[in-house]
Amino acid sequence: MANRLLGKSAVVTGAASGMGKAIALAYLQEGANVAATDMNETRLKELEQEVAALGLSDHFCYCVGNITADEDCAAVVQMCAEKFGTCNVLSHNAGVVDDFTMVDSVENDKWDKVIAINLTGSMKITRAALQYFLPNEVKASIVMITSNAAFESVTGGPAYCASKAGANALMKSIAFEYGRKGIRCNSICPGPVGTNISESAPNRNPAGVEVHLKTGYNAHCREWTCMPLGKADDIAPLAVYLASDESRFMTASSVLIDAGVCLSR
Repeated sequence: MANRLLGKSAVVTGAASGMGKAIALAYLQEGANVAATDMNETRLKELEQEVAALGLSDHFCYCVGNITADEDCAAVVQMCAEKFGTCNVLSHNAGVVDDFTMVDSVENDKWDKVIAINLTGSMKITRAALQYFLPNEVKASIVMITSNAAFESVTGGPAYCASKAGANALMKSIAFEYGRKGIRCNSICPGPVGTNISESAPNRNPAGVEVHLKTGYNAHCREWTCMPLGKADDIAPLAVYLASDESRFMTASSVLIDAGVCLSR
């Protein structure tokens, strides 16, 4: 099926790599316009080149931005609306992991960083989108990448898990508060997917890693799923569906996509 997103103009955060990049490309190939943002300008330029090779440059623009900065959030929404005439999709993918430091040892600055990006940043970018959607009476879809760690906290460190559970709760609040305005909000909760997000915490806490890998959940999930590490392209089709009118009856849902890792849920 082609052109499933024809007439959609999407802001895509975290678009320079990983799931954000895969989603940006999938949106473009399904007929959407994409305004991409990320902190990594070099990788954004690489994405721009890939888009050009696909012959889709007229449907793409980007800006360097940080989702923790109010002005950057507002800027990418404005860019999308000005470039393409509207903004009616937000695909929010930007995030970081923590270093598995356990609660008794976690330092305030490390905790604050993860919460600021994964949870407060989610609020800021969705707030910026809503501040465009509402006065312009836009019927829109918001698609948030969270994590299966929101349900099975042994999959990550405490700051990461708390931030993703909070983002899922935020998603439901948005769905409830703005559903009457024609704005849907859902979250995608991936399991283990190979991306470069680990670059955000390259040095893992040995004690925390040891505890997490010794749990039956982490130690044996591969035995019951019999699945390899996921790829960003495994997530993008779900993001297309949630952005499309095919999912018009769907809101306030947190969708697990983790090869069955959360079988114990």
